[in-house]
Amino acid sequence: MTWALYALGSGVFNALWTARIKPKVQKEGPLPFTASVRWGVVLLLLPLAVLHWQPVSFQWWLFTLASGILESLSVWTLAMGARKDYYSSYALSNITPLFLFFAAHYYLGEAMTVPLGTGIGLVVAGVLWLYYRGHWSWWGFLTAVIGTFCSLFSKKVIGQADPIAHACVSFAMGALFCTLFSIGKSPVKEVSKIMWNIWSHRYLAVGSALATWFFYMAMFLAPLNRMSPLVRINMVVGFLMSVFYLKESHDWKGRGFGAILILLGLILVLVQ
Repeated sequence: MTWALYALGSGVFNALWTARIKPKVQKEGPLPFTASVRWGVVLLLLPLAVLHWQPVSFQWWLFTLASGILESLSVWTLAMGARKDYYSSYALSNITPLFLFFAAHYYLGEAMTVPLGTGIGLVVAGVLWLYYRGHWSWWGFLTAVIGTFCSLFSKKVIGQADPIAHACVSFAMGALFCTLFSIGKSPVKEVSKIMWNIWSHRYLAVGSALATWFFYMAMFLAPLNRMSPLVRINMVVGFLMSVFYLKESHDWKGRGFGAILILLGLILVLVQ
């Protein structure tokens, strides 16, 4: 069950490092902010990737680079949805485990069981209960679809080499994608700003790098349709931090029910 600890660890670290990024995202913009943090993560993962590097196939390069582009594209689609309805877009972007339950079976041959499907259903229901506000967001839905293909591409080739090498190359491609779409009419100025923010966001990059390391280790060891829902522990941690750390106590009992649904679903995923 080492993979479960990796998946849960990824979710916890992801919740911790993203807890206070909203002002920075609003100030810098989603893509420039993402680019600077991604470059920071790449620099942190690079020594491990080089240390464990081994020859890889053309398929590995193709799927790894595609995964990096898709993952960054999902950041952009979520940012577009957040402009209109943040909560509904965020909720719908996290229904990826439901898509992966079916897609991982048909494309990767992973097992589909009733307990696993029930657990994933509870996790997704809990996510929607926590954040969905009754307004449909095509941007949020599209983010989940893109995230599904991103995960499938990664899982297809992550076993061919060291998982951290895959993570590093994928993040480098994603960082380059975000940088290119952030430069606008003043490329030198914008690139310089992104490069400077790598240092100013160093602590966020460390948290993101830890979450990334845990995530790809879990993906390397476990079926995709089991590790993906466990990462959604970040929604529960985020809820607890919003209540006890950020003092956002509005409707905490109602939102707490969503957190309980997620925890029940995670238990089913673990024990099935």
